Amino acid sequence: MKIDVFCDVIDNYGDAGVCLRLCRDLCNKKLQVRLFCNNLSALSKIKNSKDDDIDNLSIYKWPSKKELENFVYESSDVVIQAFSTRLPEIIFNKIKEKKSLVINLEYLTAERFADDCHKLPSFSDGYQSYFFFPGFTNKTGGVTIEDEFIKKLNKQITKTSVTLFSYENENIKDVVDSLKNLDFLIDIYIFEGRALNNFNNLYKKNMVPGDNFKDKNICFIAKQMVSQDEYDELLINSYINLVRGEDSIVRAMLTGRPFLWHIYFQEENAHKDKINALFDRMKEIVDDNEGIEIFREINLNYNNFGNKKILKDLHLNITRIEKICKKWQQHLLSLGSLSDNLLTFIREKI
Repeated sequence: MKIDVFCDVIDNYGDAGVCLRLCRDLCNKKLQVRLFCNNLSALSKIKNSKDDDIDNLSIYKWPSKKELENFVYESSDVVIQAFSTRLPEIIFNKIKEKKSLVINLEYLTAERFADDCHKLPSFSDGYQSYFFFPGFTNKTGGVTIEDEFIKKLNKQITKTSVTLFSYENENIKDVVDSLKNLDFLIDIYIFEGRALNNFNNLYKKNMVPGDNFKDKNICFIAKQMVSQDEYDELLINSYINLVRGEDSIVRAMLTGRPFLWHIYFQEENAHKDKINALFDRMKEIVDDNEGIEIFREINLNYNNFGNKKILKDLHLNITRIEKICKKWQQHLLSLGSLSDNLLTFIREKI
């Protein structure tokens, strides 16, 4: 079976990362996959070293309007439009001609509408497609969980490092102040781009990847973007992970380690609803309502909702949060991988 995935990168690494992981895992299940992406530079920074050697994975630049005139495309058996991607007419005409199965892979959300809309048909653009929602219940498609990732989890050795991948966020300082209360040395890896730029602005520094400086028990280390393999290793073995967007929050939750999620800003505070929905789901699974409410408030405050004092007390709650994250991790693993759930659905329809 051949599958095409179209990815229109909006949030730089996150959209590309989700699609790349899914494509890679589908290839591991012996499918022929073509990934069309409009931002190959983002992909190049996070690709694993062996991605170019995967025989059944091909990665192409999604053509610009000027390039469409010379773009030759023959549709595959299945076409996945990631994150409401709008395809140009020349492409969806080929899809209709081939009568390909079209799947709209939606953004991850814990909101209840995902359960209700998962697998529903749609009739836009003159052909039928189906909504497929990644998610956190058995009424959704789950998240991508590779066999290699499971092997890494089984070798987990938690260290005193922290990963920092964020948008612009002044609350980083409160988190750092809290970590200074711990009685051991901590390395904080700050990834290049918006996270490092934000850090430099907050601390009046001019760090570039490779630079570091110490403050009390903390060593701040500016780091280049790394491959997904290396990022997984860092997340799995960190004391706590500060993540953003979709791809990194999923990986952080799968590690079972404590996390703070800097969610992508949306108008009318729609992103707050997404945070609350996640912790509402957790309460359905994990038997510690009080602990989950503390965890919720910490994440809300990290995103500028509420009283910041709770962030400065983060260190007092990490042990309790870790127990919650372990139980949530086991729940996510029990749902199976997004790639397996997607393939089951595809085989039902073809």
